[in-house]
Amino acid sequence: MAHAGDLDKSFSGNGKRAISFGGTDAAQAVLVQPNGRIVIAGGGGAAMRFCAARLGAAGKLDTTFGPAGKRKIDFGGTLDQGVFGAARQPDGKLVLVGDSDLRVAVARLNTNGTLDSSFSGDGKMIFSWGAISRATAVVVMPSGKLLLGGFSGPEGGDMQVARLNANGTLDTGFGTGGKVAIDFGGTEFGQALARQANGRILIAGRSDIAGAIVARLRTNGALDPDFGTGGRVTLPSGGIARSVMVQTDRKILVAGGSNDAMFVTRLNPSGSLDPGYGVNGTATIDFAPLDDQAGGAVLQADGKVVIAGSVQDGGDFGVARLNPDGSLDAGFGSGGKALVDFGVAVFAFAVALQPNGRIVVAGQRSGSDDFAVARLIG
Repeated sequence: MAHAGDLDKSFSGNGKRAISFGGTDAAQAVLVQPNGRIVIAGGGGAAMRFCAARLGAAGKLDTTFGPAGKRKIDFGGTLDQGVFGAARQPDGKLVLVGDSDLRVAVARLNTNGTLDSSFSGDGKMIFSWGAISRATAVVVMPSGKLLLGGFSGPEGGDMQVARLNANGTLDTGFGTGGKVAIDFGGTEFGQALARQANGRILIAGRSDIAGAIVARLRTNGALDPDFGTGGRVTLPSGGIARSVMVQTDRKILVAGGSNDAMFVTRLNPSGSLDPGYGVNGTATIDFAPLDDQAGGAVLQADGKVVIAGSVQDGGDFGVARLNPDGSLDAGFGSGGKALVDFGVAVFAFAVALQPNGRIVVAGQRSGSDDFAVARLIG
Protein backbone atom coordinates (compact mmCIF):
# COMPACT_ATOMS: atom_id res chain seq x y z
CA MET A 1 0.00 0.00 0.00
CA ALA A 2 1.38 3.41 -0.99
CA HIS A 3 2.37 5.68 1.87
CA ALA A 4 2.77 9.44 1.88
CA GLY A 5 6.38 10.16 0.98
CA ASP A 6 6.80 7.01 -1.12
CA LEU A 7 7.79 7.29 -4.76
CA ASP A 8 4.76 7.33 -7.03
CA LYS A 9 5.29 4.25 -9.21
CA SER A 10 2.63 5.44 -11.67
CA PHE A 11 5.14 8.09 -12.74
CA SER A 12 7.64 6.74 -15.28
CA GLY A 13 7.37 3.24 -13.81
CA ASN A 14 9.48 3.88 -10.71
CA GLY A 15 8.68 7.44 -9.66
CA LYS A 16 11.81 8.92 -11.24
CA ARG A 17 13.08 9.99 -14.61
CA ALA A 18 15.85 11.98 -16.29
CA ILE A 19 15.60 14.34 -19.28
CA SER A 20 18.60 15.19 -21.43
CA PHE A 21 19.16 18.28 -23.55
CA GLY A 22 22.64 17.16 -24.56
CA GLY A 23 24.79 19.27 -22.26
CA THR A 24 25.28 20.18 -18.61
CA ASP A 25 21.55 20.29 -17.92
CA ALA A 26 20.00 21.44 -14.63
CA ALA A 27 16.30 21.98 -13.88
CA GLN A 28 15.73 25.05 -11.70
CA ALA A 29 11.94 25.41 -11.91
CA VAL A 30 8.92 23.13 -11.99
CA LEU A 31 5.22 23.86 -12.32
CA VAL A 32 2.12 21.74 -12.69
CA GLN A 33 -0.76 22.48 -15.04
CA PRO A 34 -4.40 21.94 -14.00
CA ASN A 35 -4.55 18.87 -16.28
CA GLY A 36 -1.66 17.28 -14.36
CA ARG A 37 1.02 17.88 -16.98
CA ILE A 38 4.38 18.93 -15.57
CA VAL A 39 6.66 21.63 -16.96
CA ILE A 40 10.34 21.50 -15.98
CA ALA A 41 12.68 24.33 -16.97
CA GLY A 42 16.31 25.27 -16.49
CA GLY A 43 19.49 25.60 -18.47
CA GLY A 44 21.09 23.07 -20.74
CA GLY A 45 22.22 21.94 -24.15
CA ALA A 46 25.65 21.82 -25.74
CA ALA A 47 25.58 25.62 -25.61
CA MET A 48 23.83 26.62 -22.37
CA ARG A 49 20.36 27.92 -23.30
CA PHE A 50 16.85 28.22 -21.88
CA CYS A 51 15.43 24.68 -21.81
CA ALA A 52 11.95 23.46 -20.97
CA ALA A 53 10.24 20.07 -21.15
CA ARG A 54 6.68 18.99 -20.53
CA LEU A 55 5.67 15.62 -19.17
CA GLY A 56 2.29 13.94 -19.20
CA ALA A 57 0.72 12.77 -15.96
CA ALA A 58 2.43 9.39 -16.35
CA GLY A 59 5.87 10.96 -16.76
CA LYS A 60 6.28 10.56 -20.52
CA LEU A 61 7.48 13.49 -22.61
CA ASP A 62 4.49 15.34 -24.04
CA THR A 63 5.00 15.50 -27.81
CA THR A 64 2.43 18.31 -28.15
CA PHE A 65 5.02 20.59 -26.53
CA GLY A 66 7.94 21.38 -28.83
CA PRO A 67 9.95 18.74 -30.70
CA ALA A 68 9.62 15.47 -28.76
CA GLY A 69 8.30 17.29 -25.68
CA LYS A 70 11.27 19.60 -25.28
CA ARG A 71 11.98 23.21 -26.19
CA LYS A 72 15.18 25.28 -26.36
CA ILE A 73 15.13 29.08 -26.52
CA ASP A 74 18.13 31.10 -27.66
CA PHE A 75 18.47 34.79 -26.80
CA GLY A 76 21.65 35.14 -28.86
CA GLY A 77 24.91 36.35 -27.38
CA THR A 78 27.96 34.34 -26.42
CA LEU A 79 27.56 33.62 -22.69
CA ASP A 80 25.43 31.10 -20.86
CA GLN A 81 21.64 31.36 -20.65
CA GLY A 82 19.34 29.62 -18.21
CA VAL A 83 15.90 29.54 -16.61
CA PHE A 84 15.66 30.07 -12.84
CA GLY A 85 11.94 30.73 -12.42
CA ALA A 86 8.68 29.87 -14.17
CA ALA A 87 4.97 30.63 -13.91
CA ARG A 88 1.78 29.71 -15.72
CA GLN A 89 -0.72 32.34 -16.80
CA PRO A 90 -4.47 31.70 -16.46
CA ASP A 91 -4.65 31.35 -20.27
CA GLY A 92 -2.11 28.51 -20.11
CA LYS A 93 0.84 30.44 -21.51
CA LEU A 94 4.16 29.89 -19.74
CA VAL A 95 6.58 32.54 -18.54
CA LEU A 96 10.23 31.60 -18.09
CA VAL A 97 12.75 33.96 -16.45
CA GLY A 98 16.48 33.78 -15.93
CA ASP A 99 19.53 35.33 -17.53
CA SER A 100 21.29 35.66 -20.85
CA ASP A 101 24.72 37.25 -21.26
CA LEU A 102 24.49 38.54 -17.65
CA ARG A 103 21.17 40.30 -18.31
CA VAL A 104 17.63 39.47 -17.20
CA ALA A 105 15.94 37.32 -19.83
CA VAL A 106 12.20 36.62 -20.08
CA ALA A 107 10.39 34.33 -22.52
CA ARG A 108 6.70 33.64 -22.91
CA LEU A 109 5.53 30.44 -24.56
CA ASN A 110 2.21 29.46 -26.04
CA THR A 111 0.58 26.30 -24.73
CA ASN A 112 2.31 24.26 -27.46
CA GLY A 113 5.75 25.55 -26.48
CA THR A 114 6.21 28.02 -29.33
CA LEU A 115 7.30 31.57 -28.56
CA ASP A 116 4.39 33.99 -28.06
CA SER A 117 4.87 36.85 -30.53
CA SER A 118 2.38 39.04 -28.62
CA PHE A 119 5.06 39.33 -25.93
CA SER A 120 7.77 41.84 -26.85
CA GLY A 121 7.28 41.13 -30.56
CA ASP A 122 9.06 37.77 -30.65
CA GLY A 123 8.28 36.15 -27.30
CA LYS A 124 11.56 37.25 -25.72
CA MET A 125 12.57 40.29 -23.66
CA ILE A 126 15.90 41.36 -22.12
CA PHE A 127 16.77 44.15 -19.69
CA SER A 128 19.37 44.89 -17.02
CA TRP A 129 19.41 45.68 -13.33
CA GLY A 130 23.17 46.20 -13.34
CA ALA A 131 26.43 44.90 -14.80
CA ILE A 132 25.28 41.42 -13.77
CA SER A 133 21.54 40.74 -13.68
CA ARG A 134 19.47 37.61 -13.10
CA ALA A 135 15.78 36.95 -12.53
CA THR A 136 15.13 34.02 -10.21
CA ALA A 137 11.35 34.21 -9.74
CA VAL A 138 8.20 35.38 -11.52
CA VAL A 139 4.60 35.92 -10.39
CA VAL A 140 1.65 36.50 -12.72
CA MET A 141 -0.65 39.24 -11.43
CA PRO A 142 -4.46 39.12 -11.89
CA SER A 143 -4.11 42.02 -14.34
CA GLY A 144 -1.78 39.95 -16.54
CA LYS A 145 1.25 41.98 -15.55
CA LEU A 146 4.37 40.12 -14.46
CA LEU A 147 6.42 40.60 -11.30
CA LEU A 148 10.05 39.52 -11.54
CA GLY A 149 12.45 39.09 -8.63
CA GLY A 150 16.20 38.63 -8.71
CA PHE A 151 19.46 40.47 -8.16
CA SER A 152 22.09 42.74 -9.61
CA GLY A 153 25.86 42.75 -9.20
CA PRO A 154 28.75 42.16 -9.16
CA GLU A 155 29.84 44.15 -6.07
CA GLY A 156 27.36 45.94 -3.85
CA GLY A 157 24.48 44.37 -5.76
CA ASP A 158 20.93 44.51 -4.46
CA MET A 159 17.79 42.43 -4.47
CA GLN A 160 15.69 43.57 -7.40
CA VAL A 161 12.03 43.58 -8.40
CA ALA A 162 10.59 44.61 -11.77
CA ARG A 163 7.07 44.79 -13.13
CA LEU A 164 6.31 44.14 -16.78
CA ASN A 165 3.16 44.91 -18.71
CA ALA A 166 1.42 41.96 -20.35
CA ASN A 167 3.07 42.86 -23.67
CA GLY A 168 6.57 42.61 -22.19
CA THR A 169 7.38 46.29 -21.71
CA LEU A 170 8.56 47.61 -18.35
CA ASP A 171 5.70 49.13 -16.34
CA THR A 172 6.82 52.69 -15.60
CA GLY A 173 4.14 53.02 -12.90
CA PHE A 174 6.24 50.74 -10.68
CA GLY A 175 9.36 51.98 -8.88
CA THR A 176 11.72 53.86 -11.17
CA GLY A 177 11.09 52.97 -14.79
CA GLY A 178 9.51 49.69 -13.74
CA LYS A 179 12.33 48.56 -11.45
CA VAL A 180 13.08 48.64 -7.70
CA ALA A 181 16.39 47.95 -5.93
CA ILE A 182 16.37 46.82 -2.27
CA ASP A 183 19.53 47.30 -0.22
CA PHE A 184 20.27 45.67 3.15
CA GLY A 185 23.72 47.26 3.42
CA GLY A 186 25.77 44.56 1.73
CA THR A 187 25.51 42.42 -1.38
CA GLU A 188 22.04 40.92 -1.70
CA PHE A 189 20.59 38.13 -3.81
CA GLY A 190 16.84 37.87 -4.40
CA GLN A 191 15.76 34.23 -4.70
CA ALA A 192 11.99 34.01 -4.19
CA LEU A 193 8.92 36.13 -4.77
CA ALA A 194 5.29 36.13 -3.60
CA ARG A 195 2.33 38.45 -3.90
CA GLN A 196 -0.11 38.94 -1.04
CA ALA A 197 -3.87 39.12 -1.55
CA ASN A 198 -3.72 42.90 -0.95
CA GLY A 199 -1.16 43.28 -3.75
CA ARG A 200 1.91 43.80 -1.58
CA ILE A 201 5.05 42.04 -2.77
CA LEU A 202 7.44 39.85 -0.79
CA ILE A 203 10.97 39.09 -1.95
CA ALA A 204 13.33 36.82 -0.01
CA GLY A 205 16.95 35.83 -0.46
CA ARG A 206 20.35 36.35 1.09
CA SER A 207 22.63 39.13 2.26
CA ASP A 208 26.36 38.53 2.51
CA ILE A 209 26.39 40.31 5.87
CA ALA A 210 23.02 39.28 7.33
CA GLY A 211 22.09 35.88 5.89
CA ALA A 212 18.45 35.13 5.05
CA ILE A 213 16.40 38.27 4.41
CA VAL A 214 12.88 39.30 3.40
CA ALA A 215 11.54 42.63 2.14
CA ARG A 216 8.01 43.80 1.38
CA LEU A 217 6.98 46.38 -1.19
CA ARG A 218 3.76 48.28 -1.64
CA THR A 219 1.93 48.01 -4.96
CA ASN A 220 3.84 51.01 -6.39
CA GLY A 221 7.22 49.49 -5.52
CA ALA A 222 7.92 51.54 -2.38
CA LEU A 223 9.24 49.67 0.66
CA ASP A 224 6.37 48.92 3.05
CA PRO A 225 6.98 50.66 6.42
CA ASP A 226 4.40 48.37 8.05
CA PHE A 227 6.76 45.41 7.61
CA GLY A 228 9.83 44.86 9.79
CA THR A 229 12.16 47.86 9.89
CA GLY A 230 11.47 50.10 6.95
CA GLY A 231 10.14 47.17 4.92
CA ARG A 232 13.04 44.83 5.70
CA VAL A 233 13.41 41.74 7.94
CA THR A 234 16.56 39.75 8.73
CA LEU A 235 15.87 36.18 9.84
CA PRO A 236 17.67 34.81 12.90
CA SER A 237 18.59 31.59 11.08
CA GLY A 238 21.19 33.17 8.81
CA GLY A 239 21.81 31.23 5.61
CA ILE A 240 19.70 31.81 2.51
CA ALA A 241 15.96 32.00 1.85
CA ARG A 242 14.82 29.98 -1.17
CA SER A 243 11.01 30.26 -0.95
CA VAL A 244 8.47 32.68 0.46
CA MET A 245 4.77 31.78 0.89
CA VAL A 246 1.69 33.51 2.30
CA GLN A 247 -0.90 31.72 4.42
CA THR A 248 -4.60 32.55 4.23
CA ASP A 249 -4.28 34.34 7.60
CA ARG A 250 -1.58 36.59 6.02
CA LYS A 251 1.24 35.01 8.04
CA ILE A 252 4.42 34.55 5.97
CA LEU A 253 6.48 31.39 5.62
CA VAL A 254 10.11 31.63 4.54
CA ALA A 255 12.04 28.44 3.70
CA GLY A 256 15.72 27.96 3.03
CA GLY A 257 18.96 26.55 4.31
CA SER A 258 21.40 27.44 7.08
CA ASN A 259 24.14 25.67 9.04
CA ASP A 260 23.95 22.53 6.87
CA ALA A 261 20.21 22.09 7.50
CA MET A 262 16.92 23.24 6.01
CA PHE A 263 14.60 25.64 7.81
CA VAL A 264 11.13 27.16 7.66
CA THR A 265 10.45 30.39 9.55
CA ARG A 266 7.01 31.89 10.07
CA LEU A 267 6.49 35.63 10.38
CA ASN A 268 3.45 37.55 11.51
CA PRO A 269 2.02 39.97 8.91
CA SER A 270 4.07 42.75 10.50
CA GLY A 271 7.32 40.82 9.94
CA SER A 272 7.84 39.79 13.58
CA LEU A 273 8.64 36.16 14.37
CA ASP A 274 5.66 33.93 15.16
CA PRO A 275 6.71 32.12 18.38
CA GLY A 276 3.94 29.54 17.90
CA TYR A 277 5.79 27.98 14.96
CA GLY A 278 8.63 25.52 15.45
CA VAL A 279 11.06 26.76 18.09
CA ASN A 280 10.83 30.52 18.53
CA GLY A 281 9.38 30.87 15.03
CA THR A 282 11.68 28.51 13.12
CA ALA A 283 11.47 24.81 12.29
CA THR A 284 14.79 23.13 11.47
CA ILE A 285 15.00 19.99 9.30
CA ASP A 286 18.23 18.01 9.37
CA PHE A 287 18.60 14.97 7.12
CA ALA A 288 22.25 14.05 7.55
CA PRO A 289 25.43 14.97 9.42
CA LEU A 290 26.79 16.54 6.27
CA ASP A 291 25.56 19.49 4.24
CA ASP A 292 21.82 19.60 3.46
CA GLN A 293 20.85 22.27 0.91
CA ALA A 294 17.29 23.56 0.54
CA GLY A 295 16.00 23.90 -3.00
CA GLY A 296 12.41 25.09 -2.60
CA ALA A 297 9.20 24.77 -0.64
CA VAL A 298 5.47 24.81 -1.27
CA LEU A 299 2.44 25.40 0.94
CA GLN A 300 -0.37 22.84 0.89
CA ALA A 301 -4.02 23.87 1.16
CA ASP A 302 -4.18 22.27 4.63
CA GLY A 303 -1.38 24.51 5.93
CA LYS A 304 1.36 21.90 5.79
CA VAL A 305 4.67 22.83 4.15
CA VAL A 306 6.66 20.56 1.83
CA ILE A 307 10.35 21.45 1.57
CA ALA A 308 12.77 19.76 -0.80
CA GLY A 309 16.50 19.94 -1.32
CA SER A 310 19.72 18.00 -1.59
CA VAL A 311 21.09 15.66 1.07
CA GLN A 312 24.83 15.66 0.52
CA ASP A 313 25.57 12.68 2.73
CA GLY A 314 24.07 10.28 0.19
CA GLY A 315 23.62 12.55 -2.79
CA ASP A 316 19.82 12.13 -2.68
CA PHE A 317 16.77 14.33 -2.98
CA GLY A 318 15.53 15.10 0.52
CA VAL A 319 11.84 15.93 0.98
CA ALA A 320 10.19 16.79 4.30
CA ARG A 321 6.69 17.79 5.32
CA LEU A 322 5.83 19.98 8.28
CA ASN A 323 2.55 20.30 10.15
CA PRO A 324 0.97 23.76 10.43
CA ASP A 325 2.76 24.30 13.76
CA GLY A 326 6.19 23.53 12.25
CA SER A 327 6.57 20.01 13.66
CA LEU A 328 7.54 17.20 11.32
CA ASP A 329 4.54 15.34 9.88
CA ALA A 330 4.96 11.79 11.17
CA GLY A 331 2.56 10.55 8.49
CA PHE A 332 5.01 11.45 5.73
CA GLY A 333 8.01 9.30 4.86
CA SER A 334 10.01 8.26 7.89
CA GLY A 335 9.27 10.63 10.73
CA GLY A 336 8.34 13.39 8.31
CA LYS A 337 11.27 12.97 5.91
CA ALA A 338 11.80 11.02 2.69
CA LEU A 339 14.87 10.36 0.54
CA VAL A 340 14.93 9.76 -3.22
CA ASP A 341 17.94 7.81 -4.47
CA PHE A 342 18.84 8.07 -8.17
CA GLY A 343 21.93 5.88 -7.85
CA VAL A 344 24.15 8.90 -8.48
CA ALA A 345 24.39 12.28 -6.78
CA VAL A 346 21.36 14.47 -7.42
CA PHE A 347 20.58 18.06 -6.50
CA ALA A 348 17.01 19.31 -5.95
CA PHE A 349 16.24 22.92 -6.83
CA ALA A 350 12.44 23.11 -7.10
CA VAL A 351 9.23 21.50 -5.87
CA ALA A 352 5.56 21.73 -6.89
CA LEU A 353 2.23 20.15 -5.99
CA GLN A 354 -0.14 18.47 -8.41
CA PRO A 355 -3.93 18.97 -8.02
CA ASN A 356 -4.18 15.44 -6.58
CA GLY A 357 -1.58 16.22 -3.91
CA ARG A 358 1.34 14.42 -5.55
CA ILE A 359 4.72 16.11 -4.95
CA VAL A 360 7.03 16.79 -7.90
CA VAL A 361 10.70 17.53 -7.25
CA ALA A 362 13.12 18.66 -9.96
CA GLY A 363 16.84 19.29 -10.16
CA GLN A 364 19.98 17.81 -11.65
CA ARG A 365 21.37 14.30 -11.94
CA SER A 366 25.17 14.24 -11.89
CA GLY A 367 27.30 12.12 -14.17
CA SER A 368 25.23 12.57 -17.33
CA ASP A 369 24.14 16.03 -16.10
CA ASP A 370 20.45 15.68 -16.95
CA PHE A 371 17.26 17.16 -15.57
CA ALA A 372 16.20 14.91 -12.68
CA VAL A 373 12.51 14.60 -11.78
CA ALA A 374 10.78 12.56 -9.07
CA ARG A 375 7.17 12.30 -7.97
CA LEU A 376 6.10 11.30 -4.48
CA ILE A 377 2.78 10.32 -2.97
CA GLY A 378 1.40 13.30 -1.08
